[in-house]
Amino acid sequence: MTYCLGIDTGGTYTDAVIMDAKAKTVLESKKSLTTYPSPIGGISSVLDALSPDLLKLVSSVSVSTTLSTNTVLENTGDAAALILVGDEVLLKNTDLSLESINHPIQNYIIVRGGHDENGDEATPLDTKAVRDFVFSMKEKVSAFAVSSYFSVRNPAHELLIKELITDLTRDIETGHSHPVVCGHELAQSLGAYERGVTAYLNAMLLPVTRRFAESVLSEMKRRNLSADIKILKCNGAVSGILEAMEKPVESIFSGPTASLLGASFLSGRDTCLMIDVGGTSTDISMMEGGFADISESGATVGGWKTKVQAVRMETSALGGDSQIWLHSPSISDLNSEKIRIGPRRVIPLCRAAAQFPEMLSLLQDRRYFNKLHMTEYIQPVRFFIRSGAEVSLTSEEQFVYDRIQNTPTSLHDIFWGMKYLPSDALSRLVSKKAVNMIGFTPTDVLHVLGEYGEFCTEASMIGAGILASFLDMSPVEFCRHLKQIITQKMALEIVYFLAEKGMSDLFCSKSLFNHSTSGVLSLELYSSTADSKKFIRSFLSFPKPYVKFKINVPIVMIGGPVKAFVSELHELLDAEILTPDFFEVGNAVGSLVGKVSKRIEVTVRTVHIDSKYDLRTQGILVHYPGGRRAFDLRDAAVEFAKSTGKALIEEYMRRENIPLDKVELKMKEENVFISKGTVPVQTTFIFEGFAKNLL
Repeated sequence: MTYCLGIDTGGTYTDAVIMDAKAKTVLESKKSLTTYPSPIGGISSVLDALSPDLLKLVSSVSVSTTLSTNTVLENTGDAAALILVGDEVLLKNTDLSLESINHPIQNYIIVRGGHDENGDEATPLDTKAVRDFVFSMKEKVSAFAVSSYFSVRNPAHELLIKELITDLTRDIETGHSHPVVCGHELAQSLGAYERGVTAYLNAMLLPVTRRFAESVLSEMKRRNLSADIKILKCNGAVSGILEAMEKPVESIFSGPTASLLGASFLSGRDTCLMIDVGGTSTDISMMEGGFADISESGATVGGWKTKVQAVRMETSALGGDSQIWLHSPSISDLNSEKIRIGPRRVIPLCRAAAQFPEMLSLLQDRRYFNKLHMTEYIQPVRFFIRSGAEVSLTSEEQFVYDRIQNTPTSLHDIFWGMKYLPSDALSRLVSKKAVNMIGFTPTDVLHVLGEYGEFCTEASMIGAGILASFLDMSPVEFCRHLKQIITQKMALEIVYFLAEKGMSDLFCSKSLFNHSTSGVLSLELYSSTADSKKFIRSFLSFPKPYVKFKINVPIVMIGGPVKAFVSELHELLDAEILTPDFFEVGNAVGSLVGKVSKRIEVTVRTVHIDSKYDLRTQGILVHYPGGRRAFDLRDAAVEFAKSTGKALIEEYMRRENIPLDKVELKMKEENVFISKGTVPVQTTFIFEGFAKNLL
C-alpha cells in the first residue's frame, strides 16, 4: 500500500491530503492558515493536524505553492543582474521594454555579441564590458541572468559569460560562485528579451526558493519522513525538488494548476472547466482530454512577459478575502459601482474576531463616520494590525505606524488627536506590508447569509449592518445583493473564457430581438476584448429567466465556499456544475496528480552552404538544447535529431529516478515547405516524455 501526501500553500490556506495511491482515494484532509512571510509555518501546522499514524506511512510528497508567484508580484525576490547580448535591433529596443514593466530591472547591461538564425556568430562578444559589469555588480546581487541573441541556435556566448561570471565571483575561502541562469536553459523558442526576463526572474527566485525547499526538506526530516519530494510546475508537470530549486520560475501559477488537476481528478472528468474561488483571487482554467490547456505564448505575471509555458487561465481579483468597500455611498441605488469589491485582499472581520474577541466591542463602539471621506483605506468597518515585517519607513509612516498595535486597531484610535486623515500614509504602510487591513469581505457575506460559518458570524453581522445603513438597506438585503454581484462576476469570467475558445453559446429562452422563437446568438460579432466583455455582461444583467449562456463542458468548482454559489450560477448558466467530494482541498489533491514530464524540441534546417561566417555550414543544421550540428545529408540529420531528442528525454527521466519502462514517449513532427511537394526547409521534432507521478 502506497500513501502519498499532497500539500498546497495558497494565499489564505495551506491544505494537505493523505491519499492511497493504489485505491486513488483521499484518506484524510486538513486546512491551516498560511503563514507570512515564510509559508513553512502553515505547512508545519497542517501536518500537525494530520493523523501521525497515517503520516508515518507516507512515501511520496508533492507540493504546490504560490511562493514564486507572490514573490514576483510583490517584487520581494533577492537582487539579481541581467546581461543581454545582441545586435543593433536588441540594443535599440530593449531599454524601453525594461522600463515599461511594473518593477523595472535596475541592474542590467546590453553588450555586443550574439548569433544569427543559423547559429553562426553575428558579432564577437564584448567580454570586457561583461567583466566590468560583473565586477560592479557582484557585491550588490546574489545571482546573474544571461540571454543572448539566437542562443537557442547557438548558446556559445551565454556559456562563455556563465564561465566568466563563475570565475569572477568565486569566493577564495568557500570556492562558491554566484549562480548564473542562461536563457537557453529555460526556453527553446526565439525571443532574446523574453528569455532574458525569464532568466532574470529565475535568478531573482533562486535564493527564496532554495530557502523554502530546504525548509520543506528539514520539516520532513524532523518528522522522520523519508519521502520522495516533488514540486508541481505551472504546466501541470512535476519535478524533483532539486530541479525546482534550479528552475523556480517554472513553479509560477503552481497553485491554480494544482486546482485544475484536482478538479479533473475528483470529478472524474477528463474535459472540464475549473473555477477555483480562493482567498485572494478566482482562477478559471480548462482541462481537455486529460491534458491541461497550455498557453503556448508564455505566462505573463506581474507585467512580466516570460517564456514559461503555463496553464492558460483567467484570474480576477475576486476571492473570499477581497475587501468590500463603499464608494460615494450617499447614492442609495443598487448600482454595483457604488459597492466596490477588491482588488486588495484584507483579513475578514469574522476571522479577525475569532482570533481577537475584542474586535466585537470595537465594532459595536461605532463612531460617527463622515461618508464624504471614504476611500479604499478609510471605511466604516476598517481596522489595521501590524504584520511583523521589518521595513524602512518615512517619518510620517513611522508616526502612523506607532499608533497601530499588534492587535486590531480602529481608525478612530489611529486618527485621535490628528488634524488630518493620513490616508496616503496608511496606503503606503499596506503596500510595504508593514500593516495588514481588516475589513468586510465575501467570506463575511456568506457568514451573514448562514452559508458558511467557520469563524465569528456576529462580527460579520455587525459589519454588514454598518455598511448597509449607508445604503438604506438591511444587512441581509445588502449581503444578498453582494452575493448576486459576485456570482455575476464569476459567470462573466466563465463565459468569456469559453467564448474565446468558441465553446459557449448564448441561448435565448424567450423573445429578445423581436424573434418569436428561442435561439442561439453568436459571440463572434465582437472582435475586441472590451466589446466582447461588454456584450456578455449586458446579457448576464437581463431579467431572469429571459436569457442563459449554454456551457458545453462541465464546470467543476474548487475552494471552501463554492457550494454557496452553485444555485445562483445555475440561474445564469445552462451548465453542469459539480462540487465533488473534497472540493475544499482540491488543490492539494491536484498537487499529487501531476505527471513527471519533459518536452524537448529539435529542429532540422536547410541553410545556404555559402555561409559568410567562420563556421561553414554543410547544408543541413540540427539545433538541439545546448548545441547544434551540421550534416551533408538530410536523412542523416533527421536520424540524429530523432535519436538526440529521445536520448535527452531518457536522460531527464533517469535524473528523476523514473524507470524507462514506465516512460511514455511521444514525438510530433512539424514541417515548413517553400512549395507543395518539395522537401521541407525546416522540420521541428517535438518530443514529450510522460511518467505517472503518484496517482
